[in-house]
Parts: sequence; C-alpha cells; structure tokens
Amino acid sequence: MALSAISSLSSKLSLGLLNFILAVSSGWALKHYSVGRHALVAYGLFFAHSVFCILRYTHPNPGQVQRRICDQSLRYAPVIFVTLIVGQLQSISDVNQLSAGSSSWRYVVLVLYSSILTLASVRSCLSEKSPPATVLVKLERFNLTVCVLWNVYCLWRIAIFDEYWWSLGLALLVLLNNFVLWRLTLRYNITALEVETVGMCFSVIFAINATQELLESSR
Repeated sequence: MALSAISSLSSKLSLGLLNFILAVSSGWALKHYSVGRHALVAYGLFFAHSVFCILRYTHPNPGQVQRRICDQSLRYAPVIFVTLIVGQLQSISDVNQLSAGSSSWRYVVLVLYSSILTLASVRSCLSEKSPPATVLVKLERFNLTVCVLWNVYCLWRIAIFDEYWWSLGLALLVLLNNFVLWRLTLRYNITALEVETVGMCFSVIFAINATQELLESSR
C-alpha cells in the first residue's frame, strides 16, 4: 500500500515536471517561432495543455472536469499539433504543388476532424458501457489513427520535395510516438502518460527545426 502511494506520488511529480518542460518549450516557441497562424495555434495548444496538466498533477485533489479536460487534450492535442505544423510548413514553402497540399489537404483535414468531432459528440450522449458507445470508441480510435497516418504522409511528401530532413524526422517521431514507444511501459517502470508527454516535448523541438529549415531554404 505504501509502495503504491509512493509510486503514484512519484508519477505525479514526474508528470508535473515533464509538463513544465513542455510549457517552457512551447511557450518559447509561441513567442519566438510562431511565424504564421498555424504555428501560433499549434504552440498555443501545447502551452494550454501543459498548463492544465501542471495544475492537475500538482493539485492534491483535482476535480473530475479538470481530469477529463487533461485526458481529452492528451488524446487529441498531439495529433492536432502535427496537423497544424504541416499546414505551417506548406504555407512557407512550394510544397503546395504536391497532391497533399493546398485545398486538397484542407479538405481531407476538414473531413477527418469533422468525423472525429461528430463521433465524440454522439458518444458523449450515450452510456459509456453501451454497445453503440463501444462501437463509436473503436471508430473514433480508427479515425484518429487515419489522421496520424495522414500527417505522416504529408510530412513525408514535404521531406522528399527538397530533402527537408527535419520534416522527415518529425514524421518518424510521429510514428514512434503513436505506434512504438508505448511498448516502453511494458518493460520499464514508466507510464504511458509520461511517454506521451516526452513525445510532445520532442515534437515541439522537431517542429521548430522543421519550420526554420523551410524558412532558410525559401530565402
């Protein structure tokens, strides 16, 4: 019992520290590297998420609403962040010539996220353990995975356009964060929340460098 309490406290402290690092990095990016509206929203999203999570994990008894906001934010914010960064990268380069750019990119993003919003809204009106809600959860998870893969595809197209290596690195990081690194929780004394938060911190670093790489090449 005592060991469990100590482990829980250690995890909360770790998550509080990791979210503080995320707040500092995203706040710094928000101030110095928000070169367009997509980047402004992306870094602002991560900064707001980190502040909410710091308040949650440092509070001795966080409320149910606070828990839910942080959980939902952790689920969607990393995917939305990368989508916004893709939009920013396309706005400062010539990659709009690609099939993944311009209006076709916006249309696909609109369809994907509208379907996620619809599924989440309908699911919230149902009982969590009801069969329809279970089906909607699976559909929502599938749709979110499609969004992740679409982000990777767009970053890959940007990367191969003129050897933008940071964009390629961000694409690989997205794949690792979503499909590989969670396995660390099976072998090491680390939680999935910690792994995901570390991934978000590195996403900020890669996003900054990918943006700067394109800005320098477009001069």
